[in-house]
Amino acid sequence: MIHLDTTFLVDAMRESRRRSVGPAHRWLAQHRQESLALSVFVLGELLVGAELHAEADQERQCVLSICGELPIISPDRRLAERYASTHAHLSRRGTPLATMDLLIGCTALVEDAAVLTANTSHFSRIPGLRVLEY
Repeated sequence: MIHLDTTFLVDAMRESRRRSVGPAHRWLAQHRQESLALSVFVLGELLVGAELHAEADQERQCVLSICGELPIISPDRRLAERYASTHAHLSRRGTPLATMDLLIGCTALVEDAAVLTANTSHFSRIPGLRVLEY
């Protein structure tokens, strides 16, 4: 299983708008057999962007369309525990992460999934997380 990060989905939306094949669409074409999902936190970030857009209704529809039938992974107790231990670990090392990135990464960890992102420098700091770049 691979969880898509916000960066990947934003790039896929931009490529679709331009009607161009870029890195996100090339990755999808090369990995058709992969099981994909996204965390509820990624969907939240995308919907915040839509709400702030000049054409919010149209942008919200674009977000919902690009997410399509992908499973949306929601938090449970395992996420809370993993988030707490990982946050504490990174804070002790002096390398804390933005809350949403940590929630997205820890969601993938508890689901035994990799994260596909352009933001490898952040996600690679999460111990045990498999990080894929496109």
